[in-house]
Amino acid sequence: MNLGQQLYPILSPLVGGRVFPMQRWEGANSATPYVIYSKVSSIPDNTMDGFSGHEYVRVQIDIYHEDYDELDALAIQVIDAINTGIPLSEFLSRQELPDDDTGLYRQSMDWQLWTST
Repeated sequence: MNLGQQLYPILSPLVGGRVFPMQRWEGANSATPYVIYSKVSSIPDNTMDGFSGHEYVRVQIDIYHEDYDELDALAIQVIDAINTGIPLSEFLSRQELPDDDTGLYRQSMDWQLWTST
């Protein structure tokens, strides 16, 4: 199962379906909160026969919200949803960042997930 197939079903209910790969696409509903996920890097699982179709993927998940306290509560829900919904997931870190382009609050998380192609 690829990255989007893993993340969308478990994050979508938390943000009203506003989950996007790499960037929020133009014309998308501008409501908050929303989530953007990006593949940062991957470590392929290779065997004697070559690439197995599986890899550990490092993923950045950014959550945007207009309310700071609600953003923090949502971040905990995202952590719980991924830990519960994706086997072999590892939560690496999170940080708070202002988003100057949108004026929204943002939390950025780093994860390592086991995926298949």
